[in-house]
Amino acid sequence: MKKIILASASPRRHELLDLLGIEHEVIPCMEDEIKIRVDKKPKLDLKEKITPKTIEQMILELAYQKASCVSKILPANKKKDTLVIGADTIVVLENEIIGKPKSKKEAISMLQKLLGNIHEVYTGLCIIDLDADKILSAVEITSVSMIEWPLEKIEAYINAENVIDKAGAYAIQGKGAAMIDKVEGCFYNVMGLPLSRLIIMLDKLEYNYLLK
Repeated sequence: MKKIILASASPRRHELLDLLGIEHEVIPCMEDEIKIRVDKKPKLDLKEKITPKTIEQMILELAYQKASCVSKILPANKKKDTLVIGADTIVVLENEIIGKPKSKKEAISMLQKLLGNIHEVYTGLCIIDLDADKILSAVEITSVSMIEWPLEKIEAYINAENVIDKAGAYAIQGKGAAMIDKVEGCFYNVMGLPLSRLIIMLDKLEYNYLLK
């Protein structure tokens, strides 16, 4: 069985691989994520309207950069029979990218935009097969419908749950589940790792999940 390295510091992605029983090692990219986003995203004309196509290009590039970053620092003895998984997840509302809040005030502002509306969660996946020198990538998109909440309840939620490291300032697997009216698509994608899509990609790289 090939070895799996998760090129992400996200505890949720780690937990989701554990949920599937996939043994793996976590080795996050040591480059600052903000630097990767600013310096290595595709050069888009910011004057043009951001489209779903350009969003997909951006997250695929970011997922590749994370996987590539870790692949380059692995010693030779760790590269044999190894697959490196990179992932990047963003929230999009009417072609506006909603990132991770830097403060409680920003988190409240994000949720005021999202609540009562439907947004999309995009995850870019990239898997690098170091032995075969193969790269597989894919994008998963999930639509999330949220109910309306008054400011008082939004503030209470922000105080009750740590959302500073979460795209869109909510966690679907936590107390934020109370805000979700409907999910169309992969639930786990909203947590940051579309599991069925991941298994399909791993199968193509001869990582035979559940098969000996």
